Amino acid sequence: MKIKKIIAPTMQQAIEKVKQELGSDAVIFHTKKVSTGHFFNLFKKENIEVLAASDPDTESAFKTVPKYSDNRRREVSPPPALHQYVREDPLFSGPDYIKKMRRLIIRQGMIDEHADQILKILVKKWYQSNEQLGPDQLNRLFQLEVVRLLNPERFKRPQVADQMMMLVGPTGVGKTTTIAKLAGQAALEGVEKMVLITADTFRIAAINQLRTYGEIIDIPVEVAYSAEDFQTLIEKYSDYDRVFIDTAGRNYQNETYIRDIGHLIDTHSRIRPYLVLSATAKYEDMDALMTKFNPLHADRMIITKIDETKTYGGMISAMLNHPRKHLTYVTNGQEVPEDLRAPDIHTLINRMLGDC
Repeated sequence: MKIKKIIAPTMQQAIEKVKQELGSDAVIFHTKKVSTGHFFNLFKKENIEVLAASDPDTESAFKTVPKYSDNRRREVSPPPALHQYVREDPLFSGPDYIKKMRRLIIRQGMIDEHADQILKILVKKWYQSNEQLGPDQLNRLFQLEVVRLLNPERFKRPQVADQMMMLVGPTGVGKTTTIAKLAGQAALEGVEKMVLITADTFRIAAINQLRTYGEIIDIPVEVAYSAEDFQTLIEKYSDYDRVFIDTAGRNYQNETYIRDIGHLIDTHSRIRPYLVLSATAKYEDMDALMTKFNPLHADRMIITKIDETKTYGGMISAMLNHPRKHLTYVTNGQEVPEDLRAPDIHTLINRMLGDC
């Protein structure tokens, strides 16, 4: 595989030169007009500059060099498989910083598809700048592109708090502590009529833990030992300002558990499920859990243990894969209620690029 920059007086001549030097299966993924001249540019001449590539292993992924026509004089977007040049080819003419950036974000857990989608744009912008963009500028462009793809509107607290919040998710993600943080923050904000309800009767320790938090915050704690108990409690507290509902962490590979949670949600139209996941989870697990909980319409999320990981790429990739999910809170410690905050998309990206 070769990547080559070719300059010619016309597009037709540039294409012919590409065919001669790289073969008829070569790919043109960027063109622009450039001025060349001699004697201090007193006699300028306009030429066509083409960035082209040839790789027999990936030729099926690209359009081959087109036959020339005047209406084809346009900028061509980078091809889908450009990452193969960026990550593997020793002749790639882009800056080493982009290669370094790719290695870093892959180590951070971002999947190839997303890394290449973003870096492909950086390569194009670098080339459009006459190869003048430095590391700081490329870093900034990377952040802007990730923010654009993620959409900042998906990373904020709800403007209007849900009356009934139900936390759902796998075992060990910290749902019980998180629900205490939510209740504690609501108390600090002046909310008076609140109740904690737990449907997690599998762990006695969880019930005791929630009761302790209830005593500290000075709000009632109720235990639902059955679906009937749960319905009775929801009706009892339906006029409260906030009803926080804890659920059992189970193996949600078993779809029966998902259905059981769904039946509880159906008890009242105002129950809003929040999917709680740990920042320490691998991309594959986080992505699979988001998919598993789709039947519950758990479009709002809380990510816990943000302070217990140094890799953030998998989390970002999972959010890119699920554009309807909204990250409403993150937790970064065990303190109740201090270690609960609204997510900051720029902080997550900066942490991912920390060593770049």
